[in-house]
Amino acid sequence: MKKLFLLAAAGLFFAATGNAQVKRNVPQTQKVQSDSSHHFKKGMNDLNLTSDQKSQLKELHEQNKQQRDAIKNDASLTPDQRQQKMKDLHKSQSEKMNSILTPEQQAKRKAFIQNRKQDHKMKGKMHKKTHTGKSVNDSSVQ
Repeated sequence: MKKLFLLAAAGLFFAATGNAQVKRNVPQTQKVQSDSSHHFKKGMNDLNLTSDQKSQLKELHEQNKQQRDAIKNDASLTPDQRQQKMKDLHKSQSEKMNSILTPEQQAKRKAFIQNRKQDHKMKGKMHKKTHTGKSVNDSSVQ
């Protein structure tokens, strides 16, 4: 009887801990979009936008998303063509955004983008260091 009880208790324990480790299968693109959307909103909040600017930027953001989706779903493009079109779209959106912002807001936006790039580089270095076991700057060959 004790063995049966211990076996049942062990089964419940393993079942409970096994379910705690189940991961949701979320596509990587969904994770990136939510992350970039969060940073987009944070960056826009720091600019002290007028209501008119907010509506113009929201419309621009929605148009850009539609154009991005169209490029991503265009099966006739090669990966290089798709990358170039995305780069052109990004440049165009940035220019349109700057035309809506005041010079002071443009400077704040530029600083925000630079900080994000720097943070991204640092995360990449930390990621490489933890996965290779070597420092990124350790390029000595033995």
